[in-house]
Amino acid sequence: MIRAGKLVSGGQSLWAWLTAPRQLRVTCATWTWLAVAAGLLLRLLSYADNRPLYRDERSLLANLARLPVFDFRTTLTEHQLAPPGFLVVERLMVRLGLPIVPAARLFPLACGMAAMVLVPGVARRYLSRCAVPIAVGLFALADWLVYYSTELKQYSCDLALTLIALLLAAGPARAATPGPASWSTRRLMALAGFGAVGVWFSFPLTLVLAGIGTYLMTVSAIRGEWRRALGLVAMGLVWVSSFAVCYVVSHGILSKERFIWDWWDFAFLRLPPRSLAELTTDFWQVVNVFDSPADVRTPLGVLPSAILALGLFLCGCAALGRRWPGGLYLLVAPMLLAMLASALRQYPFHGRLLIFLVPSIHLLVGEGAATLTRRGRPWLTLALGAFLLLQPAGEAIWYRLMQAQQHVGYDSHGDLRADLLDYLEDLERKARRSSSSP
Repeated sequence: MIRAGKLVSGGQSLWAWLTAPRQLRVTCATWTWLAVAAGLLLRLLSYADNRPLYRDERSLLANLARLPVFDFRTTLTEHQLAPPGFLVVERLMVRLGLPIVPAARLFPLACGMAAMVLVPGVARRYLSRCAVPIAVGLFALADWLVYYSTELKQYSCDLALTLIALLLAAGPARAATPGPASWSTRRLMALAGFGAVGVWFSFPLTLVLAGIGTYLMTVSAIRGEWRRALGLVAMGLVWVSSFAVCYVVSHGILSKERFIWDWWDFAFLRLPPRSLAELTTDFWQVVNVFDSPADVRTPLGVLPSAILALGLFLCGCAALGRRWPGGLYLLVAPMLLAMLASALRQYPFHGRLLIFLVPSIHLLVGEGAATLTRRGRPWLTLALGAFLLLQPAGEAIWYRLMQAQQHVGYDSHGDLRADLLDYLEDLERKARRSSSSP
C-alpha cells in the first residue's frame, strides 16, 4: 500500500525508487537470449517472404496433394523421398483449407522455431558458460538453417529431433554425474518412446540415437549396472525394430530407378581411401561441412574460414573431452556414424542432408573459441565471438532486413549456394587454364 508518496514497507519515496540509477549487466545469458530472439525473427521473416517453390518442393508437394494421407503403397514421383511420419503431417497440412504453400511450410517453420528455442538448453548442458552465446549465435544466424526452416522438406524436422535427442542424452540439468546413473526408469522409457516415434519423422535421427544408445550402454556396463544395461539393450531393440519397419515402408515408396543414387554418387565417402587422391577428396568433403551446411563464414574468405572452423572444432573437442568425455562422444558420434553410412553408400555425406550435424559443429566451434581465449581477458572471447558472427550477422541485416532478397541461385547439386567444394573446383579450373596458357 502506498501512502503520501511513500512505500509503507520501506519508507522510500516511490518516485525515488522509480528513478534510482540501475546498473545494466550484460551477461552470457543476455547475449544468448538476444541471439535466440534474432534467430526467431529471421525465421519468421523468411516464412513471411513466401518465396516461390524450389523444384524439390514442387515435386514433393505433388506427392502430398494428390495422394491419400496414409498412402504408403504408391511410389513417390520425381525421385522424392521423405520420412513417412513427415509425409503424414504434411498431407494433413495441405488439407487444412489454407493457401497450400504457406500451409505446407508451416510444419518446417514450427520445427525450425522449436530448434531455435531448444539449442540454448542443449548448449548449457554441454558447453562452458562463455561458449554458449557463441554457439547459439552461430545457430541463430546460419543462413542454411534460416532457409531450410521454411522449405517444404524434412531438414528442419531432422534438426529439431536431433536437439531433443541431445537434450535427453545429457540427462537432467546440473546432474552431478551425467549419464544413465542419474536417470530414472521413467526418463529412459521416455527416451525409448521418443526414439521409436522419432525415426518415422527423421532418417538421420537413427544415427544420433545409435550414438546415444552405445554411450548409455557402455557407461552402464563400465559401472557394473547390468540391470540398467539390459534395459538399455531392450530400448535399443525397440529403436531398431521401429526403424526396420520404417525402412521397409520408405523403401516401398522410393522410386526403383537409379537416378537418386547417381545424383548423390559424389557424396559417398571412399573409406578406407585406397589412394592419396581419395584421401584428399574425403578430407575436403568432411571440411566442407563446416562451410555448408554449418555456415561458419568469416571475412577471411571461404577456405580460410573452413580451416579456422575445423581448428576451433578440434579445440572444442579437446576441451569437452577433458571435462566430459561422454559429452564429446554424444556430439561427435553422429558425424562419425554418418561418415560410416556414407562409406557403405547408405547416406550421402553432403550439404542439406547433413543439417542434423550442425548443432554438434556449432557447439564444438563455440567451445573451441571460448577455450582459446579463456586464459586471457573476457574481451578476447567477446572479440573472437564477434569475429565469427560478423559476416552472418551482416548478411542477415543486409539481405533480409534491408533488401529482403530471396534466394534465387543454387549450385549444381541443388544446395543453397556454392560451397567449399565448388570453390576448390573453381581454383583447380583456373590453375589448369593458367598452366595451359602460353
